[in-house]
Amino acid sequence: MHTIKQLTEMKNEHDQWQDRIRFYKDEILHFNNHLGRLATSGSPNDVMASVERFQNQFIRQKEVLDIIRHDFKQHENLIESLGEGKAPEPNDGIQKIHTIQRDKLDQFENIFHDLRNEFNLFLNNAEQYSL
Repeated sequence: MHTIKQLTEMKNEHDQWQDRIRFYKDEILHFNNHLGRLATSGSPNDVMASVERFQNQFIRQKEVLDIIRHDFKQHENLIESLGEGKAPEPNDGIQKIHTIQRDKLDQFENIFHDLRNEFNLFLNNAEQYSL
């Protein structure tokens, strides 16, 4: 059984996670705007192929964020129910589930940081064609 303080700390961490998800969604939108400008600039075919590849990757990353956000919301609902005494403790334990959720976001961030670095390199090279 967890204390109200522990459940509150988990809920506060969830709020931070949701902020991080919003940040990444905004960043994907920003990246897509860059891609849109490249797509309309008459860039060479090899640049356009990369634009399409990055568009697909950003679509997929947004889908992953939506799944993570949904899972977080389900977990947050469980935390709230436990705090209100309306739900039994899951067999795996709420802390174990919480750690799994944290790991999901950490894994996403690692993948996204690599994608961001790759995208920034691509943008630096693609700017040569738009000059």
